[in-house]
Amino acid sequence: MIKKAEETEKNLGTRIRGWFSEFTWAKPRQWITAIIPAVLVVAADQVSKALIASNLKAPGDSVWVIEPFLKVIYSQNPHGLFSIVYGTRIVYIILSSLAVMLVLIFLLRQQRTSVALLLGFVLGGGIGNLIDRIRIGYVVDWISMGLKNWRWGTFNIADGSIVVSVIVLLIIEFFFSKPGKEVEA
Repeated sequence: MIKKAEETEKNLGTRIRGWFSEFTWAKPRQWITAIIPAVLVVAADQVSKALIASNLKAPGDSVWVIEPFLKVIYSQNPHGLFSIVYGTRIVYIILSSLAVMLVLIFLLRQQRTSVALLLGFVLGGGIGNLIDRIRIGYVVDWISMGLKNWRWGTFNIADGSIVVSVIVLLIIEFFFSKPGKEVEA
């Protein structure tokens, strides 16, 4: 029984080492390509949230920008995506941290420039919301789009950056990637 556990552990170690040795490591240019949009998203996200929180004092306060399509509304979201509840504050911090780490792991591998750029936008969005969760315990949402009584969920720059980037990444992967072809940056 112990020997079988040791073999399983050894096989797992071999697989992990094999996974890391099989891909081409990212070059510094790729990191720069990803870090610039990440920093820009974090900065825009945090500044916009601070402006909203200081100008619209209470959650629910709102201002129409383009009636009935676009409204700025101050919202505090202590929960997850679409306000879905799946745990305590620490669960959201852990899940957000894991998502940020996953993007960083993807960036370890050499990616096409467009993919690195999009991963940078996802990274910035993840960090922007993680900062809120750690600093104030909830995410400040403020963008409300829709028509009259039909509104999309309230979101922020970080959320928008993540959603749009993931959609574009999926489109690239499903429609523009060639299976089995090695990526050249």
